[in-house]
Amino acid sequence: MSESNRRELIRIAEDLNEVSNDETRQFISRIVGDLSNLKPSIAFVGQIKAGKSRLINGFTGQAEYLPSDVNPWTTVITDMHFGHPSGRTEGAEFHFFDNRQWQALIAEGEELRNMFPDDEDSYKREMIEQQVEAMKTRAKLRLGESYTQLLGQHHDLDHLTSDDLARYVCAGDEPSEDGTLDPGSDRGLYSDITRKAEVYFDIGHFPFPITVTDTPGVNDPLLIREEISRQYLKESDFFVVVLSAHQALSRADLKLFRLMQALELGQIVVFINRVDELGGGADDATKVRADVMDGLEKALGNSDIDVLMGSAQWAHYALTGDETGVNHDDVLAWLRAHPEQMKQYLDGVEEIKQGPGPISREGVLRFAAMIASGLPDLRRHVTRALADGPRNEQMQMAWQHLNSFAQGELDRTKAHLRAIEDQGADGADDPSENDKTLADLRALVQDKTEMIVKDMDDVLANLRGVMDDTVAEAVSDVVRGPNGDSPLLAKGGETELNFGPLRDRMRELVQGATQVVRQRMLSELYAVDMQSNAALRSLPGWQDSGDNRMNTSAVRWFRPDTTALTRGITVELRVTWLSRLISRKSVVNRAERMIVQEFEMIGDDLVDTARENLLGRLNTVLDHYLALLAGHLEHRAGSGETNERTEAQTAFNTAQRIADELGAVYGPGQSEIEIPKAAE
Repeated sequence: MSESNRRELIRIAEDLNEVSNDETRQFISRIVGDLSNLKPSIAFVGQIKAGKSRLINGFTGQAEYLPSDVNPWTTVITDMHFGHPSGRTEGAEFHFFDNRQWQALIAEGEELRNMFPDDEDSYKREMIEQQVEAMKTRAKLRLGESYTQLLGQHHDLDHLTSDDLARYVCAGDEPSEDGTLDPGSDRGLYSDITRKAEVYFDIGHFPFPITVTDTPGVNDPLLIREEISRQYLKESDFFVVVLSAHQALSRADLKLFRLMQALELGQIVVFINRVDELGGGADDATKVRADVMDGLEKALGNSDIDVLMGSAQWAHYALTGDETGVNHDDVLAWLRAHPEQMKQYLDGVEEIKQGPGPISREGVLRFAAMIASGLPDLRRHVTRALADGPRNEQMQMAWQHLNSFAQGELDRTKAHLRAIEDQGADGADDPSENDKTLADLRALVQDKTEMIVKDMDDVLANLRGVMDDTVAEAVSDVVRGPNGDSPLLAKGGETELNFGPLRDRMRELVQGATQVVRQRMLSELYAVDMQSNAALRSLPGWQDSGDNRMNTSAVRWFRPDTTALTRGITVELRVTWLSRLISRKSVVNRAERMIVQEFEMIGDDLVDTARENLLGRLNTVLDHYLALLAGHLEHRAGSGETNERTEAQTAFNTAQRIADELGAVYGPGQSEIEIPKAAE
């Protein structure tokens, strides 16, 4: 669904809110809030000097906005908001560290390092602590007495200049011991206490609101910068991992990929930058791409990550006209080697010819460089993936709920209008009776919810026990090997431990247990539906409506998230140095304990995620159902006014208009969402 669809859904939801009861209004308000704040984020991550900042400039079309000179950044995460839900299109906010956040930075870094330890990690915490203290010392020298007052605060600038940006996020000069700086220079004044920068733009050439994040970089000599980049990974929906064509998929790159896999992050695309610097041009780039894809397959067991190529330098020339380091023959040779990009270029030139102004040689060359840079392809790839992924799913679910409310409102107003025409307004139903019925139904739902959750927790607790036993037995068999010949002690070559069967068994266990929970939930929800409708039919003059049945699709479509099973096991990385310190038998014992612990953590994540998702879907079903019932009961009460028929007709017309508009959001013949049916 497009951005215009999102805006239209928000408008229709607000109209629907005007004619809904209080309970339905609360639910619709949540939908409006979710749609209004639907703003996916893209983080550019990778090693320092891979060209991230210049690449982001090309990706966003902001030319030289992010400085890309040597070592411009400190510890600052920079969020570039395009089309922010607040409506803000300029200026920036700069958020400052406080002592608690600095300490959390150290503690959370320790947790991430423990996931994928290496020989260097033993001293990293100490170095990071020292670097945090150095940041505080520099900030005190730069800011003087205002240092303490600024901690935990933020600065909000209505307008932003490059000098402003430099004050908050660029390194600047080191202050002297007496706290003096170069005369007239305040570059880097706030940089050591700035935790995050948020900069605002209009939507630009993006098809929907989006946030693009520049991270400091990994494999940075200043470890605190790397630490902030790693910890920010959980904050984004999509990741562009930037590799340098000169050293693609180094050890540091692989460690980053493994960490991203372990954290179960969102979608990932790889962009190999600086292909313009390869001596063999497109041929060398093709070989580099093949090596990267092969390396990812071997390291992660995953060949689904797309790998694109290009040059931020070519995009920089296209945006600015700065020809430094650009060879036009190389650009054209690249296009000739890539037919799809050549077609984009030729089609674009034809459009330029149809334009009103004259065609310049420089304009054509810059256009060719932009196509060859790969940035338009990257932008299309990312926005398409976001549009077809979670963003589209969230909008479809919003449409479903809104359509359900709209159809219910239409049925109720139609029934009310028919009753008035057939019988006349003979008086109103007793509002107190409706209130009591609704209160009884809420109590019924509350009791059933508690029972369902207790039953679910019992099943999942049993799953944890079975899974722990399965892990302990399977890991022992793999680590100790047949006949007690552990593969960890094999001579020569790399150690390979095959846990594929264990992962498959864990997947079967969680799927089986959640299937039991799902079926029991559906059975209890059916009982709630039957009891509720029986209570409604007992009311004097009650007329059944087509939409007063519970919509349990959110529970029926549930499938457990098993992505935690893709997480790597890190003990293989530690066997070599462990074996130099302890006995061979101890190597096996310790490796077994470590692997069991890691698989138990994976099992806990599987169960916790399943519980959270099941509970969320259960609450969605019941919240929606109660809102529908509240609407039915509210519309039972007649007004007793002489103009009741006119009001009923107006209400019906409004409901019909809203239902028609919702149907039009998907276009003719698309008013129902097609979602694959789950096997019962």
